[in-house]
Amino acid sequence: MKNKFQTFGALLFGAMLIGGLMFTSCSKDDDDDDNGKVDPSTIATANLVAYFPFDGNATEMKAALTPTLSPNVTYVAGRRGQAYQGAEGAHLLYTLPTASKLKSLTSFTLAMWFKSPLVTGDPEPTVFEIGKSDDLFWGNLKFALNRLNANADSLQFKAFFLKTGAVWSGQHVSYSDNVFQINRWMHIVLQYDENTSKYMIYKDGVKIETNTGVEDRWAAGDDVNPRPKLGALAFANADKINIGAWRPKSEGTATDAWMGWFKGNLDELRVYDKALTATEVKALYDAEVTQIVE
Repeated sequence: MKNKFQTFGALLFGAMLIGGLMFTSCSKDDDDDDNGKVDPSTIATANLVAYFPFDGNATEMKAALTPTLSPNVTYVAGRRGQAYQGAEGAHLLYTLPTASKLKSLTSFTLAMWFKSPLVTGDPEPTVFEIGKSDDLFWGNLKFALNRLNANADSLQFKAFFLKTGAVWSGQHVSYSDNVFQINRWMHIVLQYDENTSKYMIYKDGVKIETNTGVEDRWAAGDDVNPRPKLGALAFANADKINIGAWRPKSEGTATDAWMGWFKGNLDELRVYDKALTATEVKALYDAEVTQIVE
């Protein structure tokens, strides 16, 4: 009998021990508030100079900027919380503080969740701009969409960035790719690296293979020998952040038909003062994906 009771007791103790381990394991998972989520703001934190979550308002979170103008802007369900909804006449205008790092970017990365209808004919929309007080059309840094024909199956991105003093001071770069889908959420990264003088585009964490005419940026033509690479950007008279519109139209100084309003969506818009590495871009995308609630 003693042996039977000893055997039964050992089995009971073992079952209780296993059950306790299982309970402890489950409790640990239950106490994990992150549930596998990664905060995207932990990627290249020291280089993040502006962040617009668009979570029901237009506040920029790094410098607590609020827009001086925000007509017709609404917010809809986004990739994380809410997102900016563009419309006819809708735009945001912010005044840059004196010490803002956005005024003196020499390299940059723009990262965002992005969705847009096809742009055909007039007008052509501005999406994001770091403005210039004496050039309301192009500013210092601009992301826009080019017009395409009505049967196009994707979008064409346009970027402009400035190196004051260079022979080719204003860099206009347009690029189409069938992965830039119409009316579909995409994580888009546009960047320029002063160390390599290269402009690059990423979609959903993967670099888009463009061509040398898009990627390699020069400060002058090949009639200059040796031909100078673009190098560090040099902004001038940076004064505003502008989202969703051409400033001459939104500020009433021009009514040109080709200047349009961005009618798509933006979410989790971030600006960095360097070109993120490919590893950082992928890590940022992966972190953003963990925040999506389907």
